[in-house]
Amino acid sequence: MNLLGKLMITCLFFLSAPFPYAQEEAKPLFLNESGLTIDSLANVIDNEDIPYREKIALVYECSYKRDTLREKQIATLDRILQESKREKDVNGILFIYVYKADLYHAWEKSGLFKTYVDSAETVMEDATNPLSLARYHFTKGTEVINSPYGRKKGYNEFEKAIDYFNLIQNETRSIETTLYNITIYAANQPDTTSSKRIIEKVENILGKNCSPFIEFLLYSMKSDLYYERFDASRNEAMLDSAIHFEQERINIYNRELPNLPEGLDYDILQSYLLLAEYNSQRSHPDRNLIYTYIENAESFGYEDDYYISSRIGYVKALVYYGQKRYAEAENSMLEAEKLLDMEISQQENMYPEESYYSDKMSYADLHCKILTAQGKYREALAFNELKNDLKIKLRNVESREIEFLYNTEAEDRKIAQLKDINRQQLQSNIMLITVIALVILLIFLLRSWLKVMNKNFNNHCELISAEKREAEIKLKINEERAMKSLLERYEVLSDSRIKEIELEGKNREMEQLRLEKEALDEEIKVFSQKISQIEQKSETAEHPEDSVTGNNKLIIGDLIKFLNKKLPQNSEYQEALQALNPDYITTLKNAYKGNLSVPYIKYCLCFVIGMKISEIAEHYEIEPASVHVLRYRLKARFSLTNNDNLDDFLRNL
Repeated sequence: MNLLGKLMITCLFFLSAPFPYAQEEAKPLFLNESGLTIDSLANVIDNEDIPYREKIALVYECSYKRDTLREKQIATLDRILQESKREKDVNGILFIYVYKADLYHAWEKSGLFKTYVDSAETVMEDATNPLSLARYHFTKGTEVINSPYGRKKGYNEFEKAIDYFNLIQNETRSIETTLYNITIYAANQPDTTSSKRIIEKVENILGKNCSPFIEFLLYSMKSDLYYERFDASRNEAMLDSAIHFEQERINIYNRELPNLPEGLDYDILQSYLLLAEYNSQRSHPDRNLIYTYIENAESFGYEDDYYISSRIGYVKALVYYGQKRYAEAENSMLEAEKLLDMEISQQENMYPEESYYSDKMSYADLHCKILTAQGKYREALAFNELKNDLKIKLRNVESREIEFLYNTEAEDRKIAQLKDINRQQLQSNIMLITVIALVILLIFLLRSWLKVMNKNFNNHCELISAEKREAEIKLKINEERAMKSLLERYEVLSDSRIKEIELEGKNREMEQLRLEKEALDEEIKVFSQKISQIEQKSETAEHPEDSVTGNNKLIIGDLIKFLNKKLPQNSEYQEALQALNPDYITTLKNAYKGNLSVPYIKYCLCFVIGMKISEIAEHYEIEPASVHVLRYRLKARFSLTNNDNLDDFLRNL
């Protein structure tokens, strides 16, 4: 494991900070390279006329930002999250959960960060969008890599993120951010098979014409890989390859390409130190070249960085030792150890345990060699024992990590088995439920058929009964007719009966005339009412100003009564309304594009007299957001822009 890897692994514990070369401006907050700001994004999301698909597509183009505009970012994301839930868009929900998790992680809100990562995990399996899945796996890797023994699992998540990012066109910035962290994994992964697998993925990404920064990161991974091979085989050809790729990194940096990110000085400084260290391990090192590399590293001006100063002192001691300048080597080594201890004490628990042991072991090994060369065997023995003790501790850490990974993999296998069992049980339950549903459906259909058959039988019986009743009625009618004929013959023989019949006829005529008179009176009444209404309309047409003014006064009076009831303590509102000219409402209607309804007139009067949004919302029993939407619609109807003040406009009228 080389010293660059030992330094870079400390970066894993600061992933909450912004990406080193992605510095942001405080205002305005740009969300992508196209110039989209948080304000313009909020305006788009708040616009009800824009379809949801266009809104979420714009959100997908945003990069994670870590600015002081925290409340506005979260509020904007919450609004689009609610729309995503209403639309049941799993990809959008996953993306926004991850977006919020990343923001809370940057703002060191660990509880909220974990909450939103867990929320994202609940919808991840149903998502299909590569961008949402790539962002999820990267953020999930950020979470688990900071947990005990979570490095391997964390960077497995990062590799998944790379695979998904590779499916997306024009997504190089996110790939670069992820690869920057993957280089740390390559630098600290002793398994050369894993390192080669990662390098192959990066080389495949280069085929998409990505920026030179990805090539810059690829050279870092290859340098680490070949140095691991040299450390295992002591084959100097492997060392030459590591040196070559470090020089290529510096060449890319020196070309000052416009699309190369800023903030790479720290990486280049490390490259110079690694070149000095690698060259000092050659069988015939070039001492002047080594000093040149050290001077280049010192020229970056990181004197206040304990770790960098310690690394420079270590490399100098390594060079002095190769030149047999043992006294200078020992002094440089003592200073390097002192600075390393200061760095470790300053980092406290943020410094990885295995990196602490690795650095101390490398320093103790070189110090032991220097003391042995000077003949200080007793002191050299103490450093040799320290080195062995650190080696044992390092192996214990690695053993615990391997044991943890073994147990984790065993638990994962159990979980996978349980998932298989649950899936099989679910399939069995689905089949059973399907069979039961089919049986129930069959029973229902059979019952319906029997019901229909029974209904048809009943209808047939009813038809026969109806025919029987009809025959009986016809027979009875015939009997009645015969009886009536017989009675009529008897009634003809009686004169008195004839007179009674005539009198009854006259009475029926009088009753009919009375009913006709009542109907005529009712028509006259209705006709009189219509004449009265026509006369009223005629009077209104002759004096329209009096009618409009009356209506306006009624609206103002109604609002005054409402305020007396809802806000009796704020008498200034009632006084302002009473002082208002009733003709103002007419002016208001003329300025409004369209038919201004009475409720909208009352809202305008509330704005004119200076009522607060909260008071309007509370006493009209609506949400404050609805009042804001109302103001937005009024501004559009009055032909006002976003820079115009609605209240001033209404008062100026």
